Amino acid sequence: MRTVYRHGTFYDLLEALAQPGCAICTLVARTRWRYLDSLAYENVNDPGVRARIRAALGFCNRHAWYFVETVREVFGAAIIYRDILHTVQRAVARGAGSRAIEPAGPCPACEAERQAAEDALTVLTEAFDDPDLHRAFERSDGLCGPHLLQVAATGRTDERRRLVAASLEHQQGNGMTPPQARWRAVGAPGLFPTDEQALTSGESDRVAAPSVELADPFTCPVCTAVRSDLDRIASWESLDNQIGGLCNVHAWMPPGQDCLKLYTRQITTMAQRARELAEAGGKAWLPRAVRELRQRHSRADDMSFPLSCIACRRQAAIERSLCTLIVRPLCLPHLRRAVRQNGPEAMAAVRSSWRDLDHLLGEYLRKEDYRFRGEPRGIEQKSPRWIVALISGAPGIR
Repeated sequence: MRTVYRHGTFYDLLEALAQPGCAICTLVARTRWRYLDSLAYENVNDPGVRARIRAALGFCNRHAWYFVETVREVFGAAIIYRDILHTVQRAVARGAGSRAIEPAGPCPACEAERQAAEDALTVLTEAFDDPDLHRAFERSDGLCGPHLLQVAATGRTDERRRLVAASLEHQQGNGMTPPQARWRAVGAPGLFPTDEQALTSGESDRVAAPSVELADPFTCPVCTAVRSDLDRIASWESLDNQIGGLCNVHAWMPPGQDCLKLYTRQITTMAQRARELAEAGGKAWLPRAVRELRQRHSRADDMSFPLSCIACRRQAAIERSLCTLIVRPLCLPHLRRAVRQNGPEAMAAVRSSWRDLDHLLGEYLRKEDYRFRGEPRGIEQKSPRWIVALISGAPGIR
């Protein structure tokens, strides 16, 4: 048995195993909060932090809205995202073309989560024979499917076999409630992104894009159409019987709570895939796999989608249809799709809206200065959420 060096992550893992749900999800969620909360209170104007956020063109969709809605840092978001807007505007003015709206680095919050998950899984696999840790794991709820697949692909062969076998024991029996089945299938809420492969592939279901009415000049019409469609998930017929599964984002929408058959199918598929990964390789360590995971920029959870997300396929069909018609400003994710479909001229439609929103953001930030707080507030108070939506997409879209 390998000597186990007990340190902070070891004890954090012991504590997390005593809580309901996936212990790795628990630790990653804590990292997410600490990273973004620290950013809000200490690092909004840190040059190094801002440079990484600038390179990524802001946070990914789920972290951008977590920062605004959960950390509740609207003022910090206004500062950060106005800087992103200026970065894009300058790049466009220099003639960068479509490169101006392409991120040059990963979402920093995703990187923090990825490192936390990797550290915790490394400790779990390497210290699995430690009596205290092994006993805590046996008493726990086990691992969610995405983290089980991750450890099955990157752990040492003997260790990952034992851990996968022990994890699958937690899934035996037919007594799972829909809430239990959901977190086992997709992980805790907000910890994994949408199914990027389903969103970008050329194959998707044919759906009629809903018509929408927009109340302001800064709302992306494609985001609004997608949100309108996703809000009707509850009316989809026989969702459990459709081919595919649900990604974490769509599973944790309110209608996703009742898809027990669908999650059971996902869990069964993930279990089979975990067994295959645990047996693959046959040699000690997979550093190449770890490096490849890191190179995916926050896509270390690509293995989380053994079944294509049904909702993402619907979303892709709507996006492909509407991005051919550019009548209003698009958010950056949909603008990138529009540029790929229609060419760089698609960017011309958004530049005037960028300028108008930049002015409103300037007014918002000015009125937050104590010297001007007595001035009446107006429409500029909505500008922080508008700019986050315009840079990162509407909540839950990407």
